[in-house]
Amino acid sequence: MKSSIVYSLLLSGILMASQSVLGQMAKELIDPTISGNISTTEGYVPSMSVTKDGKTAYFSKGTMQKPLTGLFSKKEMVYEIYRVENINGEWKNETKLAVCPTHYSAKHPTISGDGTRLFFASNMKGSYGKYDIYVADIKADGSLGVSKNLGPKVNTKEDELYPSIYNETLLFFASEGRDGFGGLDLYATQVVKNTLTPSVNLGDHINSSSNEYAIQLSPEKKMGFVVSNRGFNNTISQYTVAYGRSKKQNDYNNVAERDTDLQYEYVDASFEDQQ
Repeated sequence: MKSSIVYSLLLSGILMASQSVLGQMAKELIDPTISGNISTTEGYVPSMSVTKDGKTAYFSKGTMQKPLTGLFSKKEMVYEIYRVENINGEWKNETKLAVCPTHYSAKHPTISGDGTRLFFASNMKGSYGKYDIYVADIKADGSLGVSKNLGPKVNTKEDELYPSIYNETLLFFASEGRDGFGGLDLYATQVVKNTLTPSVNLGDHINSSSNEYAIQLSPEKKMGFVVSNRGFNNTISQYTVAYGRSKKQNDYNNVAERDTDLQYEYVDASFEDQQ
């Protein structure tokens, strides 16, 4: 993926409006796929990630747990990922997924468009910094393969959080470990099969000096939806970003077909960063 393609398109937008993520925006401008809730411990918490057929969903939740070491250590918040099934319109059969070792956290799951991969953030041992973005293959029977770190093309010594997939292969995520505009900035990288491209900052029309958590594009409306705490008193809000009638929109929709010569293969449970 050429940086100029993503950068030119996303930076062509202008900030149009902002309202509360809790539902004060006009319904036609709200994108329900990135709606969520506000937590006193975590801030923005994304909603469930649901498969295209609507039969399966993934989400994370935190519980206070005793650390592995330290007899008198206080309990810590540990996040775990769960899968539920839609049975006759109700979410049932809640199952906790072992995507990382016990006593480590995993959160913000998002499923790929074809339903074969689960991306999430985890602070498990072996991460580059705090929270890293990982991926695990989803097998035909619903079980998960080995969790694999996306490597330094995505992850840094700080937090990488809130992964989300657009157009089957474009992975958006929030990072605070790069020289961005402040706080968590939104980035994009392209993941096709076992290839990974360098991450691109989405620019100052998307990012601000505050925290940007998530983005979802709506090409049919020529709009994007950004969740940020740039509001008054750091209020977490959903912002609408409009894109001009640019021919580059088509370039963006086809970006997954480009640069197939890049090879970053899965090796030893990680994306190997080699040319």
